[in-house]
Amino acid sequence: MTKSHASIDIQKIAYSLIVVICLGWLLHIGSSLIVPFVFAIMLAVLLFPIEKRISKYIKWKSISILISFLTLVIPLLIITTLFSFQLISIIDSLPSINESMQQGFDRLLNKTNQALPFLNLDAESLLGGSQTDLEQPLKFIGQGLVSTSGFIAAFGMTILYTFFLLYYRRSFKNFIVFQFEKSARPDIRETLSEIKETIQAYIRGLGIVIVLLSVFNSIGLSIIGIDYAIFWGVLAGLLAIIPFIGTLMGGMLPFIYALSSADATWQPVAVVIYYVIIQQIEGNFITPKVVGGKVDINPLFAIMSLVFFGSYWGLGGIVLALPIISVIKIILSNFESTLPYATLMSSDISNKKGIFKKIADA
Repeated sequence: MTKSHASIDIQKIAYSLIVVICLGWLLHIGSSLIVPFVFAIMLAVLLFPIEKRISKYIKWKSISILISFLTLVIPLLIITTLFSFQLISIIDSLPSINESMQQGFDRLLNKTNQALPFLNLDAESLLGGSQTDLEQPLKFIGQGLVSTSGFIAAFGMTILYTFFLLYYRRSFKNFIVFQFEKSARPDIRETLSEIKETIQAYIRGLGIVIVLLSVFNSIGLSIIGIDYAIFWGVLAGLLAIIPFIGTLMGGMLPFIYALSSADATWQPVAVVIYYVIIQQIEGNFITPKVVGGKVDINPLFAIMSLVFFGSYWGLGGIVLALPIISVIKIILSNFESTLPYATLMSSDISNKKGIFKKIADA
């Protein structure tokens, strides 16, 4: 009996590995098609309540969908336009950026060595013989956002997919529901509703986090005395879309900029201290309170999902990792055979003593 059980378990593991390997291969080779479609699903779920309200007054579905798009696209166009002008101004105002930045970095090291002589810091050893350059990453940001043909094509595909997902949403939902037995259909509808609510809550919460961080960062950098504080603050707020490290990434550019342009040595240091503090506040208070209610994933699986999807889909995979793993957890929790896996992914798993015994005995 023991051997037969062992062989069955090995078979299940083998089948699972084959499925995972095949799925991983498909995710990798089909990233150019899959990533825009996943973004489209999230965008369609976000726009659904808006389109539903508009459709009460406008009976033509195509028109109501287009209007719901405009409510999202117009603010994004305004923000993008303002960012473009600010980006051009920053680049134009730094004709001698490398020299200024090197001087600022040397000034900072001298002050540090005076305060802590035992460190004996040296610019060449710290930078490895290379100089920090702000102009190149700024140009990369501008070109990456608005000039890359791949980005434009992916964005166009996402908009197109979103339109048809909204247009045929009832048909898609019914198709999924009626793939299951009649007795299971109410549970499937409930699962789909839970997935929809989770995605909507995540996107709304992330939007609130971005706005809060943009405001806090802009105020903080203004108090420190950094030029273009609103630009740097909003940029760091937008980078919060990248979990765990986005806020600190957003602090690197204003730090480098402060090295090249700040009048006082303490300003770059203040920028670093500020972003370390705001990272702790964002990670421990803002995001858990605003987003964490629906995204019930423990940090281990969150980081694993970031690494996995990031390695397959790049930056798009990092952005999509948390909502995807949350949806996977919801699906796993609605089937008895996969409930232990969903439980293992929960954020409060350490507080659920004896939970797996209860599941096994149920």
